[in-house]
Amino acid sequence: MKLGHKFKVLCLLLALIAGTTLTACTKKDTTDEKATEAKKEVNLFIAASLSDAVGELVKDFEAQNADVKVVVNADSSGKLKSQIMEGFDCDIFLSASTKEIKELNEKGMLVDNSTMDLLQNQLAIIAYKDYDSAVKELDSVKDAKSIALPYGSVPAGFYARKALIADGILKVENQDNKAVKAITGKTVSEALGGITISEKENVSVALSSVAEKSTEIGFVYVSDVKRNENVKIVSTIDVEKTGKITYPIAKVKSKKDTKDKAEIIDKLYKALSDDKAKKVYEKYGFKVD
Repeated sequence: MKLGHKFKVLCLLLALIAGTTLTACTKKDTTDEKATEAKKEVNLFIAASLSDAVGELVKDFEAQNADVKVVVNADSSGKLKSQIMEGFDCDIFLSASTKEIKELNEKGMLVDNSTMDLLQNQLAIIAYKDYDSAVKELDSVKDAKSIALPYGSVPAGFYARKALIADGILKVENQDNKAVKAITGKTVSEALGGITISEKENVSVALSSVAEKSTEIGFVYVSDVKRNENVKIVSTIDVEKTGKITYPIAKVKSKKDTKDKAEIIDKLYKALSDDKAKKVYEKYGFKVD
């Protein structure tokens, strides 16, 4: 066989192999895309403090329901409530406060009889792991150089402000919920003698700020300490000063729900609130009702 002919045959074989490989890859990619598209999505909104606990529950749920993808949105309960009211697609909402659930219910945005108080938590003052300084209790936070404080619109920030008022540190005339939520970091700083207040959008950011030593102490929940080994609790804050910290769960009404989708939502709702789930929450530092 002539050299030129051999070269042409070789080129033809390579082209056939490349074409076969490309076709196989294309078919595989198409199959993968169809498999992804076939998954039914459920939108779950959760308070940031629940990220690890719910993350474990969702992983287990998806393993048992291969055709379902749970899309988790974790942030402050106040922000999540606002997103729902703005029309964001949410099927189940697990809040760190009853206020957000109450507001959504008053707007007729929740599924009837789906609201349930699920968990309890407690506010805490935290510091980095090797901290050994001035702050020992709530009445000595003024001795810190800097504090990570969630915004008043964030449940943990709201509870922290209530505790500072109850302890006589923060003096305000109007103590209704709306007024307390509106108290700025500047006002808190002035009440504490001018120390640096670093306001945060949720407890996860406050937690990270303290763990990274960006701030000396911070206000988060007792359960949050289990999420980061670089922090410790300096002091827990009495429930009498914050009010009961309750985490309710509810289904959110959606115009897009089909019978099939409703069944999946109901299945996830039960997986997040049954006895098995409660054991997971307890492992992450929550108290269950």
